[in-house]
Amino acid sequence: MKKSFFITLILLTTQTINAELVVEKFENGLVKSKIEYKAHTRTDVAEGVKEGIEKIYYESGELAYTIHNVEGERDGEMHWYDQEGNHLELIHYKAGKRHGENKTFFANGKERITVNYVDDNKEGIERFYFDTGKLASEVTYIKGRKEGVQKEYHQDGSLDTEVTYKNGYKEGEQKWYDAKGKVIQTQFYQMDRPIHLMKKLQAKKPDETIKVLEGLNFNPNNRQ
Repeated sequence: MKKSFFITLILLTTQTINAELVVEKFENGLVKSKIEYKAHTRTDVAEGVKEGIEKIYYESGELAYTIHNVEGERDGEMHWYDQEGNHLELIHYKAGKRHGENKTFFANGKERITVNYVDDNKEGIERFYFDTGKLASEVTYIKGRKEGVQKEYHQDGSLDTEVTYKNGYKEGEQKWYDAKGKVIQTQFYQMDRPIHLMKKLQAKKPDETIKVLEGLNFNPNNRQ
């Protein structure tokens, strides 16, 4: 990214707030950002308190995202776009945290992912879709952790796999199905760990077990 510089400072006055609009440009002359700040908070040594509309642009000139700020915190709808102008994501913020419905989109405009947030944590059903619009997977979140049955589907709508989550961990039997609904594979989990693998580890010498465990990541936040 090329170094940019401030080009203009405009004072805007409304009945409710005084705001200063700072416009920053790339060296190629195209606008890099348009950000409203609380009046008199933006100086040569202070970033300032964002208050109002914030727009950020790609160096090629296209709009990257827009967001509304209140007292320096994101508050309202945030819209992300790619350089072709496709709407990539809609995020709702409240007092600086994700709060409300979050949607991401394919370039064709169809929904890719939908999920609700409460105080920056996923809350409710998260759904993934194929670019055809058909459901690809769904699972429920409670306070940011998966809880309940996660189901994934084939493109024709038939069930591909299902497994239960408890407090963010896979727990119990996971089943895989073919397109006709026949179970073709199963796997048992306890606290996100494959039980058959853990049994093998328990049978190994302690130093061998440690080496194997070092290569595993049991963090539930990294699980699909």
